[in-house]
Amino acid sequence: MKKLTVFLVLFISLLTFAQQDIVAVVNGRNVTMDEWNREANVQKLLLDIQNSNQTFYKVLTTSTEGAILIEKYKLEVLDQLVRKVLFIQFAEKLGVAPDDKTVKEDVDNEIKKMLTELKMTEQQLDEYLVQLGMGKLEDYRQKLYFQRKYSLSLANAYTYYLKNLAVTDEEIKSYYEKNKDKYTVPAQYDLLVFKTNDKSTADTLRLDVVKGLSNDEILKKYNLSPVVNGYVNINDTSKIPQSLWIFITSAVKGTTLPVQQVGNEYYVVKVRDIKVGSTKTLSEVSEEIKNTLIASKQEEASKKLLEDFEKFRKDSKIEIRYKSPIVK
Repeated sequence: MKKLTVFLVLFISLLTFAQQDIVAVVNGRNVTMDEWNREANVQKLLLDIQNSNQTFYKVLTTSTEGAILIEKYKLEVLDQLVRKVLFIQFAEKLGVAPDDKTVKEDVDNEIKKMLTELKMTEQQLDEYLVQLGMGKLEDYRQKLYFQRKYSLSLANAYTYYLKNLAVTDEEIKSYYEKNKDKYTVPAQYDLLVFKTNDKSTADTLRLDVVKGLSNDEILKKYNLSPVVNGYVNINDTSKIPQSLWIFITSAVKGTTLPVQQVGNEYYVVKVRDIKVGSTKTLSEVSEEIKNTLIASKQEEASKKLLEDFEKFRKDSKIEIRYKSPIVK
């Protein structure tokens, strides 16, 4: 009995609003029950669920909980619909809303394309859409119209906020000067470094490094592997103690340094090669900087657009006339 009562209340409420027609008013613009139903399209939703999951469909359509869930879905769609109406009005305020003629032509072309691809008459398409649970052709046309108007309003408003997107040479140069380190390749040293706790081992090991013994031969003789064997950025203290860099940066390539003590450890260091550091010129990185600045401006434009729209929304007069009988 309780379930029947809930469905009767919901049904009577929907009938009442079908007569009154207006479910919300947004800055004086009426949002009708027809518009809301087109956006929610519960019939299509339920048809899809019925085709994919009969059990879930039965729960949705025969229980109080299912009725409440469907109602919550519709209320969420109504909220989204109001926001879309608001954004179209926001675009109108900016002077960038699409004109009705353009939107209508786009929708008409879309319908013509469907008729051609499906090889149907309008009457056949009308019946086909009803079978799919999408309403009659006119309902579908109206839905396409609103969706197209909203999407064009969104695109036009974004373009409006990007009007100052052009990046000047002065901006590129300024960014380069402030971020020159990003475009600088540090000097690199090709090093062979061994470490041991014994001074005499380090001394004989150094002589073998000078003689050109291979790493495999050194491993067999001393049971030591190099702690560094390759290129290292200058002053990289994660691999080389800072005190050693003073000697490394003063050496010429091919030099095997005298054994160096750091704490209780002894280092044998050979400087095999040196790559001089360099900084890319402004002309080499100008395009990269330009793209970076454009991306930054795009992000700023999006943020400003959202901020201005939220202010417009808060200043708007929104009246939701529909009151759900089962969702509070």
